[in-house]
Amino acid sequence: MCDEYHINLHRQGTMSNLAPIASAERHEALDALRGFALFGIFLANIRFFAGWEFLGAEQRNALAGRSHELLDFLHLAVIDGKFYTLFSLLFGLGFALQLQRLEGRGAAASRIYLRRTSILLGFGLIHLFVFWVGDILTPYALLGFALLAIRHWTDRTLLIVAGLALFAPIAGYALFWAFGVDQSLGLYNLAYAIMPPGAQDPLVDLRLTDWSERLQSSFALGVLRFGYLFDTWRWPKLFAIMLLGLWAGRRLMRGELLGNTRLLVGVLVVGGLSGVTAGPILAALDGIGFDRPHSLNGLYAVIAYTFAVIPLGLAYAAGFVLLWRSASNSLRLLAAPGRMALTNYLGQTLVGLTVFYGVGLDQAGQWSLQALIGFACAVYAVQVALSNLWLKFYQYGPMEWLWRALTYGTAPTLRRAIAS
Repeated sequence: MCDEYHINLHRQGTMSNLAPIASAERHEALDALRGFALFGIFLANIRFFAGWEFLGAEQRNALAGRSHELLDFLHLAVIDGKFYTLFSLLFGLGFALQLQRLEGRGAAASRIYLRRTSILLGFGLIHLFVFWVGDILTPYALLGFALLAIRHWTDRTLLIVAGLALFAPIAGYALFWAFGVDQSLGLYNLAYAIMPPGAQDPLVDLRLTDWSERLQSSFALGVLRFGYLFDTWRWPKLFAIMLLGLWAGRRLMRGELLGNTRLLVGVLVVGGLSGVTAGPILAALDGIGFDRPHSLNGLYAVIAYTFAVIPLGLAYAAGFVLLWRSASNSLRLLAAPGRMALTNYLGQTLVGLTVFYGVGLDQAGQWSLQALIGFACAVYAVQVALSNLWLKFYQYGPMEWLWRALTYGTAPTLRRAIAS
């Protein structure tokens, strides 16, 4: 979700510092990778927007036949969690690029970054507590503050801490199981206590038609989301990936990333083998193991998740960059939605709420999985087309423009200059 740029924070600063980063400085492959990640994010989220994730086996069979079983299996094996890995990686990488550029231009880099991240946190909290329980902006922003604190760590330290954080959920699950600790820290119970009557059932919640109840439930789900982030040990996983992104960003600035075939192929092969080996095991265990009482199978699922999700997500990133080097013309269309990632991500929430929620068209629990996948593909295709059209006339997406304006206290020029 990082879109690198620079306008001087101080209105009285030198005019040479007021220009946004030139498009020539952008790494188009990274924008395209971010655009690709948007597609995977929506494929994962559509199951929750539409209530598919909460249907029982009989309901799923009635809507989609038995063919959904293969699709559900493939979802867990190749989609679930892999695309938040890409977003997290790009967040850390974007942090490295942004800070280097700000510092290189003599700007108050830390102050600008803190303000920018605070604005992102504001967007995230509104998104989380009003619209969408699956919000990723809030945890990204909170961990973004931590990145600033550790920006001077050496590359070696980044990799060591990333490795420790990656495996922390396994040790944490075992310890919490041994001592009988509630991994959600009581936040699940708090969330259920403040929900509207009956909304503890996710399908009932999705189909609430009264806006006051919808807002009450959305606030409760925001509390539940924080419980989930603790329960699933999402914090150390996100932090680990962002540290890897920061490390990758440094290599990118030294010219040691996008052209490093040996590194990219190594990540593709090792991450791919780990993912395709552990992914089916994770899928067979039916999820990540955290959403059931502590058990041996739960521990197995946590271990499988560690070796299945993040390694395969990193392999996707490496594979995409390698493919870009040989087929960039075919993938270039994805760069525009990637540059407008914040707008498109929030736009996906708007589509999901409008079509599936009770305050919208009330379609939750009524679509087959095949139809949902087709719908997600169609929505994403529209986003790709609109993003490319929009950026022909404007420099930033609507939300990206607002983010910049709030960060710097001045409105950047939105329209592109028209050649005479």
